[in-house]
Amino acid sequence: MEDVIAVWPIGYRFKPKEDELVKFFLQRRVRGEPLPWSPIMECNLYGNQAPWEIFDQSNGQKVWYCFTKLNNTGKGKKRVSRTGGGGTWRGEKSGVEIVDSETNRLIGVQKTFLFKIKGATDKLVSWIMHEFSLVEKKGDDIVLCKLKKKTKSSNQISDSDVDQVL
Repeated sequence: MEDVIAVWPIGYRFKPKEDELVKFFLQRRVRGEPLPWSPIMECNLYGNQAPWEIFDQSNGQKVWYCFTKLNNTGKGKKRVSRTGGGGTWRGEKSGVEIVDSETNRLIGVQKTFLFKIKGATDKLVSWIMHEFSLVEKKGDDIVLCKLKKKTKSSNQISDSDVDQVL
């Protein structure tokens, strides 16, 4: 990720709107089409690493984007397990529909999650994820995620608290 950031032009900010993320990045990625240049990386958010282990925080970046594959479980693989890195991504609200601003056609859904460490009592790590998925499922269950590290708040816990739980 550092190599990608190093080639950004001075003053460049990657701040696409929700419908642009779905239309120009997620749809193209799922279809196997070439993507426009972007800092979006491929990673496994639902693997063995916590978000702070995946994303480099040393460069002052506050928002990260990645494609990840959903971890389908249960009968018929219709449920999604959002666990990883000693915690769980807890859903905050049901999905919000994303409409193409040019055609007014429904193209995706955005869901919001907070990372909660297993075993921690009502303490959330300061990570928020917005997960973008297509309305038309293509079978490979790829989603685009936008992650932010929250600034200090009452819900933030220290790294030493994290190490004790893990």
